[in-house]
This record gives sequence, structure tokens and C-alpha cells, in this order.
Amino acid sequence: MITQKRIRLIGLFLVGDVLGVLAAYFYSYAFRFYAYIIPVDPAKGIPPLSDYILVFPLFLGLHLFIFYLQGFYRSRLKRTKFDDFILISLNAGITILLVQAVLNYLYAYSTGTSPLFRISFKLSHGFLAVYFASVILLISFLRNQIYFLLKRRYARGLNLQNVIIVGAGEMGRTVAQKIIQYKDLGYVLKGFLDDEVPAGETVDIDGVGVRVLGPLESLAAVLEAGDIQEVYVALDLGNYAQILETLKVVHKHTVRVRLIPDLFQLLTLKSNIQDLDGIPVISIDEVSLRGGKLAVKRAIDLVVSGVLLLLLSPLFLVVSLLVKLTSRGSVFYKQERVGLDGRAFDLIKFRTMVSDAEKNSGPVMCQPGDKRMTRVGRFLRRYSIDEFPQLVNVLRGQMSLIGPRPERPFFVRDFREKIPKYMLRHKVKSGITGWAQVHGLRQDTSIEKRLEFDFYYMQNWSLALDLKIAWMTLRKGFIDRSVK
Repeated sequence: MITQKRIRLIGLFLVGDVLGVLAAYFYSYAFRFYAYIIPVDPAKGIPPLSDYILVFPLFLGLHLFIFYLQGFYRSRLKRTKFDDFILISLNAGITILLVQAVLNYLYAYSTGTSPLFRISFKLSHGFLAVYFASVILLISFLRNQIYFLLKRRYARGLNLQNVIIVGAGEMGRTVAQKIIQYKDLGYVLKGFLDDEVPAGETVDIDGVGVRVLGPLESLAAVLEAGDIQEVYVALDLGNYAQILETLKVVHKHTVRVRLIPDLFQLLTLKSNIQDLDGIPVISIDEVSLRGGKLAVKRAIDLVVSGVLLLLLSPLFLVVSLLVKLTSRGSVFYKQERVGLDGRAFDLIKFRTMVSDAEKNSGPVMCQPGDKRMTRVGRFLRRYSIDEFPQLVNVLRGQMSLIGPRPERPFFVRDFREKIPKYMLRHKVKSGITGWAQVHGLRQDTSIEKRLEFDFYYMQNWSLALDLKIAWMTLRKGFIDRSVK
């Protein structure tokens, strides 16, 4: 839902981004050609400002469009400063690459028949380098200043929105938790209305006591007496008559009403409302990774896996020789796993166990100190080197670099019967590393806990989160301390 207040906030950030791009662009032109720090080629001289003004709308439009795709202008809560900085940096890099691609194409294939498509100049590389750094810093600075000013206004009690929640059950408490957590939105939770909890008592929400103002029948009195701008109705469908009565009372006042659907309790991932010829349809358990985001992630997988396979080819040769010389059997080990949409594929690893390790036992998970591991295999497992051949799976499109770890069909069949919503983790491609793995949750840990981290990743996917996981993997995620 987008309130007028939220629209104004999005508009404020949009204006800030436009000013940031504008200031960075012309600052970069002046710094490059008039600061005399980077020498100007005497043969070329200083390019006319009019040429750079001609290209500016392309820069601005691409920046704003990519920001929109990144979710900067959607009705959502504030991200961390680190996430914003990473996304702004990616935005700047992609914008510059796209502008260069467009200008180079027009420069090379210009027919000269139309002034609109006649490009007779190229942008200075020095200008682009200065622009890349300055636009990141300026937009990040302006966004931080906007949040700072908003906090100052809210701290002084300006432009605050008073909220009450009808229903102090699980749904109501979850809504209260979000309102308290995200103070940047300027909401003040005045209390609950509930028939089960006595008036005057407080409900603990993450260490914050929220008072129960009275029973549901006192709603009209609360709205008459207090300065309330929004009412959240968080009653389950068993209280259908009370929901209707609550809406009837609220509609007699000039307050905004927000109905939290009972389906909320069934959701694990995200949801959205679609339209079927005028009939609203709630789509539950949607993943964030769709459309353009999916294409970007696949492009990164292709490039990174291809480059890493080339760079690691000497290591592959050494490991292959060690595995072959120290134990009987093949160098590589293929094992069936379940990936995207529940489809099975053969996961490739360096063999770390003796041949026919499961001949007598059947499918069992590897345990710390497993005697089936070879000496070389133990080393490969401890430092996750046995996982490197999965780059081939990534190149084939069977896996991603980052995502939930794939399980074997035997265990998937077991888990889906015992653990509700387990199969939802197959709505995205499985990965070589993931959010659970970088937090130390590997095969010998609780599957429920790993599932919790997998769902968090699927709900909150972003390029910044993938970069964070990649960094955490490089810093500490390769070492499996359970392997001795």
C-alpha cells in the first residue's frame, strides 16, 4: 500500500537522486577539463559543454530507471546504508557501461542523415572515472541527509502519524513489531484494542510495552478522543462479524484503515495482488528473484563461473592427480540432487570418499569424523575445494553461485513430509554457497534452521545481499570446521 505520506517520501528521494546526478555530472566535467589535474590533450582541446549536455538526459534516465528496477522508488522500508551504497555503486557502473555502449554504437553507425543520431564525439575516460566516484558519493550523501532530516523531524514530534491496532493476537503483534522497528516512517503506535487482553495491560513487543486501550467496542470512543490517523485491523476470520463492525465504525471517521488479511498466517515468502478481469487474486509465496533480476543474476553466474573455471584450471589438475594417486576410483563424483522447480540434476564434486561409500548403508549424510573419507578427501572437504567443480553446474544453468544448497532426492522426500513448506526452497536455483552456509549452517546442523535462513534469502534477495554472501564466503565460508 502507498500512502500520501509514502508518495511524498518517494518524491523526496527522487528529487535528491536527480540533484545528485546533476551535480555529479557537471562537477565531473569541470574537474576533468578545468582543474588541470588530469592533462588535456592539446590536439583535442576541451570538448564543448553542449556535447555533454546532449548526453546528460541519457545518464539521468538510465540512473532513475535502474534505481526503479532496484526497488528504490517502491513502497518499502529503509535498507541498510551498506545495501544502499552497494546498489548505488552497481547503478553507477551499469549506467556508464550502457551509455558507452549506446554512444559507441551511434558513433560507429551514424549515417549523418539526421542530427538526432549524429554523434561525432566520445566521452572522456577521465570524466567517466570522476563521474563514477562522485555520483556514488553524492547520491549516498543526499539519501543519508534525507533520512537524517526525517529523523530530526520525527524526534521533534513533527509530521508523526498516530496508529492503533485492532487485535493483539499474532498478526497484530507482528504489525506492531514492524511499526516499532522502522521508526524512520514516522509512525507512533498508540496501542491495541482487544477483547482478550484487559484494558490497561501492556503487551511486550521486543522489549517495548504497548498498552491495550480497551476492548473492540471502545474503538469509536478512542477515535473521537484521540488524534489517530491510521487503524490497522488484524483480526482473524473467526472474528468476521467484528471485522465488519470495526470497518463500519472506522468509516465514520476521517482515518485511514489498513486490513491485514488472515492469509498472512499462511505466507512464508512474499505475496502480491493480481487482477483476474476485475477479481482481486492474492498470489502467495512469491519470490523476489523474478524477471529482470533473474536475468541479471544469470548473467553474473555465466561470467563469474566461466572466469573462475579458467583461473582454477591448474588447481583442478593438481587436485585430480592427488585424488587419483591416493585412492581407487574416479576423480569426480556425480550425485543426484534436487534443484529449481523440484527438477533433479547431477551435482559434480571431487570425490572425497572411498568408492561405493554407500553400498551397504544406503543414502546417509556425511557426519563429522566420517571414516569413509579419504585423507585427501578430508582436506578437500575442510576447505570446500571438493565443491569447486559445481562451477560446471552453474555454467550449465543447473545451479547458481549463490542460493539454497541442493539436497538429495531421498532426503527431499523425507523432509517434505516432516517439514511444512520445505518444497518452497525449490522456487529458486540452488547455489554453491548461501546465506545459511556463511552462518555456519551446514549438513550436520538443523534442517529447520537452515530452512529459516533459506527463506530469508528468498524473501530479501538483492545484488547487495549476493555480494555480501560472496564476501562472507571468501572471508570465512570456505572452511568447514566440522571436518577434522
